[in-house]
Amino acid sequence: MTHRFLFFVAILVLASSTARAVDFVTEIEPILRDNCFDCHGPNQQESQLRLDRLANMISGGNSGEPAVVPKNPEASYLLKLIRHEEVGKEMPPDESLSPEQVKLIETWIASGAPTPERYGPAEEQADLSHWAFQPVRRFDADGRVSAAGIDDFILQRLRDEGLSLSSAADHRTLIRRLYLVMHGLPPTPGQVEAFIRDDGDDAWRKLVDDVLVSPHYGQRWATFWLDLVRFGETNGFETNRERPNAWRYRDWVIQSLNEDKPYDQFVREQLAGDALGAPIGTGFLVAGPYDLVKGQDPKLGQMQRMNELDDMINTTGTAFLGLTTGCARCHNHKFDPISQRDYYSMQAVFAGVQHGDRALPPSPETKQQIATLDAEIAELTDRLKKFIVEDASKTRPPVSARQNEEVCEKREVRFIRFTIQKTTGGEGCIDELEVYAEGRNVALASSGAKATSSGDFVHPKHKLLHINDGRHGNDRSWIVDSAKGGWVQIELAEPTVIDRVVWGRDRNGQYADRLPIEYRIESAVEAGQWELLASSADRKPFSGGKPSEPEYQFTKFPDAEAMQGETWLKRLQTARDAKKEHEKSRVVVYAGKFSQPGPTHRLYRGEPDAKREQVPPNAIDVFTSLNLSPNAAERERRLALANWIASNDNPFTARVIVNRLWQLHFGTGIVDTPSDFGLNGAPPSHPELLDWLAGELMEHDWSLKHIHRLILNSDTWRQSNRPNADAMRVDAASRLLWRFPPRRLEAEAIRDSVLAVTGVLDLQNAGGPGFSPFEVQMENVRHYHAKKTYGPADWRRMIYMTKVRQEREQVFGAFDCPDASMVVPRRSRSTTPLQALNLLNSQFVMQQADLFAKRLQADSETIPQRITRAWQLCFQRPPTDEELADSKDFIKQEGIGQFTRAILNANEFVFIP
Repeated sequence: MTHRFLFFVAILVLASSTARAVDFVTEIEPILRDNCFDCHGPNQQESQLRLDRLANMISGGNSGEPAVVPKNPEASYLLKLIRHEEVGKEMPPDESLSPEQVKLIETWIASGAPTPERYGPAEEQADLSHWAFQPVRRFDADGRVSAAGIDDFILQRLRDEGLSLSSAADHRTLIRRLYLVMHGLPPTPGQVEAFIRDDGDDAWRKLVDDVLVSPHYGQRWATFWLDLVRFGETNGFETNRERPNAWRYRDWVIQSLNEDKPYDQFVREQLAGDALGAPIGTGFLVAGPYDLVKGQDPKLGQMQRMNELDDMINTTGTAFLGLTTGCARCHNHKFDPISQRDYYSMQAVFAGVQHGDRALPPSPETKQQIATLDAEIAELTDRLKKFIVEDASKTRPPVSARQNEEVCEKREVRFIRFTIQKTTGGEGCIDELEVYAEGRNVALASSGAKATSSGDFVHPKHKLLHINDGRHGNDRSWIVDSAKGGWVQIELAEPTVIDRVVWGRDRNGQYADRLPIEYRIESAVEAGQWELLASSADRKPFSGGKPSEPEYQFTKFPDAEAMQGETWLKRLQTARDAKKEHEKSRVVVYAGKFSQPGPTHRLYRGEPDAKREQVPPNAIDVFTSLNLSPNAAERERRLALANWIASNDNPFTARVIVNRLWQLHFGTGIVDTPSDFGLNGAPPSHPELLDWLAGELMEHDWSLKHIHRLILNSDTWRQSNRPNADAMRVDAASRLLWRFPPRRLEAEAIRDSVLAVTGVLDLQNAGGPGFSPFEVQMENVRHYHAKKTYGPADWRRMIYMTKVRQEREQVFGAFDCPDASMVVPRRSRSTTPLQALNLLNSQFVMQQADLFAKRLQADSETIPQRITRAWQLCFQRPPTDEELADSKDFIKQEGIGQFTRAILNANEFVFIP
């Protein structure tokens, strides 16, 4: 909200409040020109049109603060500014309105802020004419609604520019391109030859289907999704501690892609999978960085929490909607119709989400196994009842952590000693030892009684003086200094006839540890002449609130019956052990913890302590309403948002994901700002094609593999990458796709391809905890040092490498690997000396070059055969005569090891053709 806008409002108010009609053009506009606006600025006309509306006065400017709240002057931001109550935002900036003018504005607002009709209504419909805000529509290349195809749209645009598609690529290029794009791995020589020999009309379609059903597809394409959702396996920030259970989300993404899970369901499960039977999916919500260190300053803690929620809001907006929702945290969005109120309504959706591990409910199979074991345990327990020995001496209930009463015949005592023989664990603790005589506690220090002990555990909370201070609870308790045999003693003020002793671990019921479960209480009139007053001997065994295990006796039964009973008891114990194992095997995943949140408020300037009105959980108001109450259940909030995002009526979701697929196939999306479809984003190069693909996705059950098939089977995708001078002059970047745009592979595909051609890539060890590229120094603040040696454990696909925030793997990290602390919709493509040095001289590549040499020597007998084998493995083609001759000369001079090192550094090896 600008000073000029608010001063304009003030002048407008004065004009509309006078007795006579004020002409805006002749009287108000000159004042604005002379006092507020730079009328020669490029945005003058835009500013006047925008501000000359009542709706803008009421909704406020970019700050999100309503300038005018009719009938509520004190809530009107305008008054604060013209009273000069906002430092640095005074209105007007160089002078003050008179008290009479301020009072007049206040009176006007209190009366309902009436304005002339030409200033429009108090509320206006947002302008949703932007292409991405419109519903998805299906067009053909001529603008008619029909079932066109990809090539129709591409050819129409090429013709408009005087261009055409290139000829089809040869078979070897196509299969290499297909495997590198879809799997991130080169095809084997056998796969290449099989495709070349297949002269059937459907050979290509069959190959595409084979590629899509391979598990390598999900492993490849999950990499890009994990970039997009800022997935990492450490927390980041100063300590950068590991998240040992985060990998399950990575595996869930891979599995979802391989299963071709409908994309709308994929979206829902990441926002509310705990409500949809896919609890691992919510790993999306907490995939980002998390500051583990919480400071003493409450405001800092509030800001940390705001940042956590901002991460969830921004990632949800950019990943699924292609909208920069995070830009509305401190003010209304500068470009898109997203208000600050919308932002905090989305914050209310996620307000109950906390970072952390969560134990997942048992699987249906595990539930069934536990139910079967429960039935067996119940049956065996019933059969064994006749073998139970009843101990008549155990008449009293087990010890209680809250309170225990020891009743005795009346006797005269001066000393009471409580000896602890066994506890539930650790040194015994008692919060109060009470001795009663005719209903009065005579053990109180205030009554003259004195406490002594065999020794006290040193702790600021637990002291001997607490044992008889008349106060209960853990904070007023005493702990003995030994786990067994220690005692506490009360000496009464005088010999007294007593009838009971009362004691407990924690009368408030918050703690049950260190509970004495075997003890004896003795009394004496003269010191040292002890007599037993009470003990735990007649209490039933302590079982922590669970039924105690009965004692079985088989000797008094006939041999056959006794043997049967012993067999049942063994089976019972086996069943119980099996049940414990099943219960212990519950899966834990870093997928967030959920709790019912409190109220959410809009925050002025995003400051945690500058709360404004409370907001309900909601999405972006101009597009939808979730119709939730402010106190809606936590899970209901996320599910409602998920259902809107994944709806066929949502104009963004389908467009955004098909654009991402297009980008990953061709290097650039139809919209080349893939996470910003708003007014500040780039327009689509082929808008009708984008909508056609989005429609295809939704009409085919949101199948991503269906979109892949459409793209892969198009002539556009299968054309040659050869340059053309005339076309280059028109479209040097190949944006219009007159050829297939070649590009370098990503870091993961380069590393995986090296391992594949050397023959050591471990494709069987897929999923599970990742392998680390670092030697980790396990201090409070983790230190990550590059590995010096590599072995088979490191030869898995790179997607299974533990993603450490703020660190890059020393060899392939240089190839534009993104930091997992940030959302990355599109990786940068740099060319640096470090990349060349790493690929040529690193320990990893030199080791792989040696392994490659050994493979070639094992596979082939002669030098020409080895060269040909290397070309087939690395480039999917035989060498030319010139390449063969040069390679023979090189090997003769430098050896086979240097040859393999050189070939792994070839441009052809690391490029998608």
